[in-house]
Amino acid sequence: MAKKQLFGIKYPFLADEETGYYVAANKTVAEKVRSQLMHIIFTPKGQRIRNPEFGTDLIKYIFDQNDDMSWESVKTEVSESVTRWATNINLNDIRVVRSEEDPAQVYVKIIYSVTEGNKTIKDSVVIEL
Repeated sequence: MAKKQLFGIKYPFLADEETGYYVAANKTVAEKVRSQLMHIIFTPKGQRIRNPEFGTDLIKYIFDQNDDMSWESVKTEVSESVTRWATNINLNDIRVVRSEEDPAQVYVKIIYSVTEGNKTIKDSVVIEL
């Protein structure tokens, strides 16, 4: 019999009291926040029927010009969505950079912090557009 191996899934799922999202019970605070952030960023606006404003419109920037003006629009889109939907995340910086190997490839680096009690957790996530 073949051995089943699942990656990136942790059980059991429980409702997080702070956010209302279903999360794995044994996730750390940093993992929960990263998961929440990725969920907001990768959900296209309009996908949720009862909450059409949730998420971002990053998909529309895929075919836009790869210039500073588009990069500022991406920063604004990410900043507004995260600020609105993840009130527990403090955005420290959002950087948009071009890949050195492929000039058409763009990465967004989100540097953030989360305060839990008297402890502040600083982290970042890089998204490929």
